[in-house]
Amino acid sequence: MNNLYTSRKIEEACRRDINFMWLLQGQKVPDHNTIARFRNGRLSGILEELFNQLVVKLSNLGEIQYKTVFIDGTKIEAYANNYTFVWKKTTVKNELNCRKR
Repeated sequence: MNNLYTSRKIEEACRRDINFMWLLQGQKVPDHNTIARFRNGRLSGILEELFNQLVVKLSNLGEIQYKTVFIDGTKIEAYANNYTFVWKKTTVKNELNCRKR
């Protein structure tokens, strides 16, 4: 959300950004260490599963179909690291894993 990736910037946004304040619903602003522990501890193993559940849900609702998958060899430069790309092989592998589930 808002291109904020570091725990410290998220903490700062919780103090200054009205959207983050609304998400907190009056709760105390979490410390950056609390945010980091949550992201590393609770989210690390579940994000892929959440994505897979989303794909299945969209499929069940008829929003997506598994008829055609478009893949090209485009390198996508990461925002956080100028030397990180997504390769076609990785994209194909992830797509196959998604289909298996």
